[in-house]
Amino acid sequence: MRRLPAVALPVIALCALAGCGSPEATPRAASPSAAASTSAAPSSAPATSAPPTTTPTSTPTPTPEATPSRKPTSRIKDCFDGDCLLKVSRPVTIPLNAKKFYYPKFEIVSVKSKTLTYWVEYPHGGGAQQVMGEGSRSSFGFRSRTPVEVSLVSIEKGKALLSISPGKRGG
Repeated sequence: MRRLPAVALPVIALCALAGCGSPEATPRAASPSAAASTSAAPSSAPATSAPPTTTPTSTPTPTPEATPSRKPTSRIKDCFDGDCLLKVSRPVTIPLNAKKFYYPKFEIVSVKSKTLTYWVEYPHGGGAQQVMGEGSRSSFGFRSRTPVEVSLVSIEKGKALLSISPGKRGG
């Protein structure tokens, strides 16, 4: 059995703490069951002494609000065109215009006191799940079709206001 020089152990420990590795490495996607158990809470990982990097900043987009053309509704059929403010408190299936969005529907699978979970089934098998807290935004789309943007405007005592809107078409 070979022994490492005494200098090797501190170097290995320093690399582990500093997060040595490729800066472009991304974590593997979690399975739907693992995604449901993750939290949107910020990480409490200790700070490292890595050199500062410049990252482009973005300004937060204001939360969608009710307007005369987008009044909150409980009728899921109002969301077929992908443009509504939907009040939900239980699991529901939201039909979508598949010619426009590719996906024929997405499902709210749970509404809890502080989170909402939705599931998008892929037409050719599989799917994706998203767990959202108040103020969260996400989207789903396929190739050059119009994506669907989903924002959890508010959630209180298991009653959620979900903004659904068409995104910018890819190309």
